[in-house]
Amino acid sequence: MRIPGAGGVQDIRIYEVAFRDAWSLIFDCLNDIGIDVDSRDEEHFVVHGHKKNKYFDITLQDMGDGAVQLFFDQHKKHIEVYTWRPDYSDVDAFYKLYEQRLIEMKAFIRCTRCGHKVRANTKFCPECGTKINFNEDAIDNSDEKKGFFETIFRSDD
Repeated sequence: MRIPGAGGVQDIRIYEVAFRDAWSLIFDCLNDIGIDVDSRDEEHFVVHGHKKNKYFDITLQDMGDGAVQLFFDQHKKHIEVYTWRPDYSDVDAFYKLYEQRLIEMKAFIRCTRCGHKVRANTKFCPECGTKINFNEDAIDNSDEKKGFFETIFRSDD
């Protein structure tokens, strides 16, 4: 939900991701889009930063059940009564990069031998050299019961 305001904007979004992963991802994205972190509160999970004449406050809240709420507030140092050209480009850039990184983060699997996190399209584990087969290693349905369709139309190989 985006709330445009006098000289700034507030944007609130909810993501399904582990809290600690979401928290560390914030700093990667801020760094990549050029926002300097002025302070970070590890107890309340609040970040204050700036870029030129814009100031940013980012808050992360654990919603439970593997979901987090990300609150992003962009404002200027002093309240403006009216802005001729609102500029939300940094907020948009942050969310675009954040969501792209979440997709990339979910494209990882664990090596079956050493447990090292590797990209899903990797052929060999960079840690131990084990061959990675994404289709077999990432999805193991061997303990699932066969569905109705598979029971009726089974093949006797």
